[in-house]
Amino acid sequence: MSITFIKGENDLSNKEWLILNFTLPKEQSRVRVSVWRKLKKCGSVSIGQSMWALPASEEHLEIFNDISKEIIENGGNAYIANADFISTGNTDDIINLFNKARDEEYREFLEKCENFFLEIEKETKRENFTYVELEENEDEYNKLVEWLKKINHRDFFSTPLKKQAEETLEKCKYLLDDFSNKVYASNEEE
Repeated sequence: MSITFIKGENDLSNKEWLILNFTLPKEQSRVRVSVWRKLKKCGSVSIGQSMWALPASEEHLEIFNDISKEIIENGGNAYIANADFISTGNTDDIINLFNKARDEEYREFLEKCENFFLEIEKETKRENFTYVELEENEDEYNKLVEWLKKINHRDFFSTPLKKQAEETLEKCKYLLDDFSNKVYASNEEE
């Protein structure tokens, strides 16, 4: 299935949407959970019972097509619609749903960054400047980097917390670099 989007497919100001509506047999809880996880992972939001929305794009159409295929293969029904909400209020409400979902993700990300700060502070006070500790902190930092990339990819409307999350990740990088320098300095003396 191919849809030609009249307005620029990457121009989110056009406010065109893809809507996925589906039903699954009640006994398909495994499939229901799988579908829900995929819908959340791609950044879609629920706008009604078993009705999910994404900004219109070829990438999002492909995602909804893949999810629809899984639903149909498991005895359900799935319908994808290209929509343009008539009322501006409705469009603003949908955008607010997207921003609220992303802000929740950014808040959790910022909380994990705080944990990272506390870990660096704790190990610095203990003067635990070992390569093992450095490697552990690098792994945690890399997880934060990847996590923020995923959130940013789903942040279709650039929520206010995006900038704060990016700045906080930079602070994590600075603290890790400083800790790394202390590890190398400490081990050079030996």
